[in-house]
Amino acid sequence: MTKQQPKYWQEACLFLSRKDKTMAKLIKKYPDASLTSYAKPFKTLANAIVGQQISVAAAEATWQRLLNLLKNKAFNAKNFLTLSEAQLKEIGLSKQKIQYLKNISTHFINNKINNKYFQNKSSTQIAEELLAIKGIGKWTLEMFQIFYLNEADIFPLGDIGLIKAIENNYPIKKETKDYKNYLENFSKQWQPYRTVATWYLWRTIDAEPVHY
Repeated sequence: MTKQQPKYWQEACLFLSRKDKTMAKLIKKYPDASLTSYAKPFKTLANAIVGQQISVAAAEATWQRLLNLLKNKAFNAKNFLTLSEAQLKEIGLSKQKIQYLKNISTHFINNKINNKYFQNKSSTQIAEELLAIKGIGKWTLEMFQIFYLNEADIFPLGDIGLIKAIENNYPIKKETKDYKNYLENFSKQWQPYRTVATWYLWRTIDAEPVHY
């Protein structure tokens, strides 16, 4: 279900530890885990859709109920479309999220997308294709970039959990007028490994590692 940690992970941890004392403490606190992925594009996107605008715990519970609906079948676009709207509503999915998941399923089927489909595409091409699917916004794309593409320098500024984690661990000036721009500038100390910094900050607010 998961794959090995990204090749840059250890190098990134050393870089962040040398650059930022707070980050060094976080990396030391969670030594036995790292970012992992399903290594399946449809599964990553579907899990991210389920997790939109709800807590990690709520998302994980709904996700497990969704997997249980398919029993022993593979979680793919074709099998997802065999589930009825009534079944999906019963496990806690909103009408909007159900439609988003159907949109993604149809796109994957129509374009014959498999595990190798995105390998020879640039980040820009992938972003343009996915953002054209109704239901995939900037945050969902960023989860895909982090967990499926394993891009090293993604900073999902629209993620409420990440902002909360930064505020909990750093002396942030919350009264700053352009707060998001302030946080973007603050994050530059972690470049080119903001994905790794994000992952460790997430660990401070969730008992279980985030994965999509």
